[in-house]
Amino acid sequence: MASHAILNTINVVRQMTLGKVESINEDLFDVQLPQFNNTIRWNVGHIISTLNSLVFTRIDQKSLIKQEFTDLFKGGTRPSDWSTIPPSKAELVDLLKKQLNDLTETFANRINEQLASPFQIRDFKLESVGDVVGFAIIHEGLHLSTINDLLKVINHQNK
Repeated sequence: MASHAILNTINVVRQMTLGKVESINEDLFDVQLPQFNNTIRWNVGHIISTLNSLVFTRIDQKSLIKQEFTDLFKGGTRPSDWSTIPPSKAELVDLLKKQLNDLTETFANRINEQLASPFQIRDFKLESVGDVVGFAIIHEGLHLSTINDLLKVINHQNK
């Protein structure tokens, strides 16, 4: 039951993310507003990078994305520091889709599995695969909200 609910929730949130990202013109992906630390492109990449780090790397000790990708989008980074060309919108969309499939295939029957090494993120102790996926869902929702906020400000300034 719990695994079904968590997998349904990550699917819903990821579909919302995909719908929003696919609807945004790529010309807006790199607009850097003074009110925000990062761009739409960075937030999308950060969603992918963080889920990979939390779920795949932390639980199964294997990354499904390249280290160069993580280096662009991990916490504390910003587009103004990039010295390489970031992934295109199409590449990010493909990664969002692939990652959802990989997560479902890898963890569908493991949601209730206890972690060999539980860990803490701020005040939250994550003890099972489901706990980690649940935290990743919340994280994605926060960054989807940031993407929406960025888009609202960009669209308001372009009026």
